[in-house]
Amino acid sequence: MAAVTYGASKIELGVFSAVDGSASGFVEIPVYKDTFTMTEAEPNKTQHYQQGRSNPRLERFNANPLDIAFQIMDTDPDVLLQFLGGTVATVNTKKVWRSPKTKSEQVKALRITCDDGSIIVIPKFNFYARPNLTITDANINLIDISGSVNDTGFVEVPDITWGEAGYDTV
Repeated sequence: MAAVTYGASKIELGVFSAVDGSASGFVEIPVYKDTFTMTEAEPNKTQHYQQGRSNPRLERFNANPLDIAFQIMDTDPDVLLQFLGGTVATVNTKKVWRSPKTKSEQVKALRITCDDGSIIVIPKFNFYARPNLTITDANINLIDISGSVNDTGFVEVPDITWGEAGYDTV
């Protein structure tokens, strides 16, 4: 039966295990509406020509990774910690996020539940997060997330799965 997939009812971040390639501990994240994209760029193509011929004799294609981008709209200190690193301290009974001295990429698991119920699981999502603050009455402050699907490092663990509604992701 044909299926048309649209929208996302839930996007979750989890833990990637470097021991066995599994993904677990998923928690829903506050993704800003209509900002989630997952695309694969055109493959890199190398053409080989025979002397005196205008068309290639052989072409080799190398795939590019699946790139993922979205924005987070929650700037609670615990959310900032989850995406930007650093620490959270309590100052005068209020939580305060403190940036790390050195920023780097993070590795997590990602699970997307589409509006039709189908589920996409990416066990190893390597990403970088950065603030995108437009402090005006008409805008909200966002955190930009960009990264890509990475090889899990385990032959038996696929880099991405996409199953019908109700499929068990464990």
